[in-house]
Amino acid sequence: MKRIFRSKVFYLLIFLVTFGIVLVFNNDKEPTEKLTEDEFFTTLEDGKVTFLKVELQKSVYEIRGRLAGYEKDQYFIASVPDSEIWQDRMDHAIRGHDIEKIEFTPETKETSGWVTLFTTTIPFVIIFILFFVSFIFLFVIKRMKHSK
Repeated sequence: MKRIFRSKVFYLLIFLVTFGIVLVFNNDKEPTEKLTEDEFFTTLEDGKVTFLKVELQKSVYEIRGRLAGYEKDQYFIASVPDSEIWQDRMDHAIRGHDIEKIEFTPETKETSGWVTLFTTTIPFVIIFILFFVSFIFLFVIKRMKHSK
């Protein structure tokens, strides 16, 4: 058994498995093209956009979409500031053209890591304190009975 752990083959296998897991989780299946604001609005106004998914993140709209010549798994990404001017321009461009599907996702608020940590650990701390206090009381009560 010690030979296996000392063997370079064992460590090579561990490395390959780890590398494979990292590749699987980091594999981005959607090839994307980054468009600037002007390129996005030009293609939108020209009627080349067939699908839109708009997601508000902080003060920026992140827009994913598909152009007319794209395959089913190809998308573009564009970022547009959250302002009334851009919203009006987008509404005007969308109304004039036939877009298959438009999805709008409102802003999602992420919970702080500290809040998550405290809300998951505090119940266990309270339970531990209750068991500790009850143990102390039982110990004190036994001592008092034995001392009499």
